[in-house]
Amino acid sequence: MHDFRLVNWGPDEAKDDHDLPGYFVAFPEFADIEAGQIRYVVGRKGTGKTAIIERIKQRVAADAMGFSSNLTLRNFPLQDFRELRDRSQRDKSQFVAAWSFLLLIELAKMVCSDNGAETASAVDELRQFLSANGLDSSAGFASTITSLTKAESKVKVSTGWLDGERLGGSQTQITLPVHYQKVVGALAARLVNVSSESEYWLFIDELDEGYRAGDTSLRLVLLGLFRAVEDLALSLRAAHFHFRPLVVLRSDIFDRLEDNDLNKLDDYVYRLGWTTREEMDDYALKLVPEARIVKSIPGAVLDPWGHVVVNFDGDLPQYVESVWAFMTSRTYDRPRDIIKFLKSCRKHTKSGQLPFSSVRLAEDTYSDWLFREIRDEIHSYLPCWREATQCITRIGTGRFSVTNFLDTLKEDKTVSKWISEGGNSAEAVVETLYEFGVLGNYDGRRWLFKYKDQDLTWNPAMELIVHFGLCKKLRVTRSF
Repeated sequence: MHDFRLVNWGPDEAKDDHDLPGYFVAFPEFADIEAGQIRYVVGRKGTGKTAIIERIKQRVAADAMGFSSNLTLRNFPLQDFRELRDRSQRDKSQFVAAWSFLLLIELAKMVCSDNGAETASAVDELRQFLSANGLDSSAGFASTITSLTKAESKVKVSTGWLDGERLGGSQTQITLPVHYQKVVGALAARLVNVSSESEYWLFIDELDEGYRAGDTSLRLVLLGLFRAVEDLALSLRAAHFHFRPLVVLRSDIFDRLEDNDLNKLDDYVYRLGWTTREEMDDYALKLVPEARIVKSIPGAVLDPWGHVVVNFDGDLPQYVESVWAFMTSRTYDRPRDIIKFLKSCRKHTKSGQLPFSSVRLAEDTYSDWLFREIRDEIHSYLPCWREATQCITRIGTGRFSVTNFLDTLKEDKTVSKWISEGGNSAEAVVETLYEFGVLGNYDGRRWLFKYKDQDLTWNPAMELIVHFGLCKKLRVTRSF
């Protein structure tokens, strides 16, 4: 048995976690992601999407034949990007050309940085184009948008590009300013002629930055990005290099994009999820803390959890099978949740293994953190979310009737104002709380939460229950 406090649980965020290679859990589909067979990863906040990108990014950075570029909407000049749209198109199509150009420019930069890229003439053409237009900066996507904005969406290109010709050194090259949209096809055609054994990765993350439910414009921007990524991936299938675009997005945003073209991506989309059973499988959430235990305590290879936790503590309530079961019932089956809970436990553990008594003491701190995590997801869909959850506190129990909750919601001034001014309903409030796992259904013997099964919908005929992880924060008594 080992001291629980010896375990380094790592930072809350996977980004820039230099220890990640030592405890990253590679689920079966991870190999397909690295091979480029999966290029879209969808999951709830905290499920490990960024960890996937970070792990691949670290491997690529250590490989002389690995190149990468990053796109995020954080500090992204979104308004300037919108001005680049194709006004002759409608809906998402108006943003496809702009995204395609940005993606192609980043790919061209990586190719030009690759000393092993051939043919020399194809690479030289790309390099000359980037240099002539001031697009060879390492500043990334934002720099390209700034350059296009200053040039009024024009780029300088030789007539040979427009005619589909490859000009030799003895030929006179006439340079003309043309709209960037006219060179998208020419850029793709030149990249197809490049040959290299290298990998070129485009990591696309943090697309939820500035997201607001009902923002039609941003929805079209995101749909245009998905379309551009897919078009580029398909057009470069014949290329003699390894092009690896990887887009990660929160599932609540992805599922609300509502576009028929998304069905065509199904073969390339992976929905990231974990299981919380004691029995281990390839998707077991328990693998995540156990990998960190083994990294910190190499001798704990057999039953790492049992080495640092009194899993079957005699102080457990009769209705709880193990410490693991108790802790995971207070999570949303996400790595970030269980790791944060374990970090909270450290403050209440003096030495030796983690006992159930310390877990109990840590519950208040963890519940407060989980409440704030929910806020980050739900607030754009339900601005009165805080007042709505306070209605749960007023009821005071962890299980109650739908009628009781609806009446309590209608009595709250802020909630009732949101309902009346937005043409909403109290039922819509309940449904949103159900969608994000604040509430679940209870049929008398089972609790039913959407995070356990994405196909579940709120059943108004059943009682409501509060997620166990939020009971402490909301000051409700467990009555089931």
